[in-house]
Amino acid sequence: MLSIGYSQAQTSDDSIERRVEKDIVWIKQWTKSNVPDFHLVKILSMINSGNIPKEEKDSILYFYQIPHWGGMNTIIAQPNFQSLSPSELFTYCMINYEWYNQNCSGRIITKEDEPQLYGTFYRKYREFVWSDRQLNALKQHRDTIFHLLRNVISKDGFIGTNSLLMMESLNFIEGIPIVLEQLDKKENNDLYTLLMLLMMKGDYAKFKKTTIYEDIYGPESHIRSAIDNSQENRDLIRNMAKSFFEQNDK
Repeated sequence: MLSIGYSQAQTSDDSIERRVEKDIVWIKQWTKSNVPDFHLVKILSMINSGNIPKEEKDSILYFYQIPHWGGMNTIIAQPNFQSLSPSELFTYCMINYEWYNQNCSGRIITKEDEPQLYGTFYRKYREFVWSDRQLNALKQHRDTIFHLLRNVISKDGFIGTNSLLMMESLNFIEGIPIVLEQLDKKENNDLYTLLMLLMMKGDYAKFKKTTIYEDIYGPESHIRSAIDNSQENRDLIRNMAKSFFEQNDK
């Protein structure tokens, strides 16, 4: 069952449930993940998936519906983890987060937030996260992981929740053209967030001089800081991200 968390500051009446029910199709699409098929059967056999309904356990379609706060949260034994090849590691991390951080300040997810462009992914995945050993292993095979991620995104035709996190966590500046290509196909506010995060982490001077940066990453900003989803802001972010990539692709 889909579980939506919200802060105590929000209304406690059933209007929240009505909004969630109304937006349920949008929510499922918004939380969709990319699922690699590299060694998927082997990886699933290594993960304790006893909490998955029997009729869904062998279905790859189940993992396409895993929301960021649910799904796989298992730690395999260290010898098994160390034995993973880069492609097996990639699949393992894409469908399984080893750490859980409780997020009591999380807010409800509804479509009404879409007019905003956020500076972080706090609405998406700040409860289930990759462990240090997962991140360290991914970084050790960074080039291979990027190649695998690019192939999965190309095959699926979209950048899922887990791919957004992967690109942010490994600082895949080289993936900016992939993001821009996806934006040419369909507007997605989270892709603008990813572009801004990559420019912020890359200490891009041109970006740091903008009011956008000041509003979402400046001294007065916070984890929920956002800017208007205007055409002007979208164009500015895309153009700066393209320049940022070209500056680094030399």
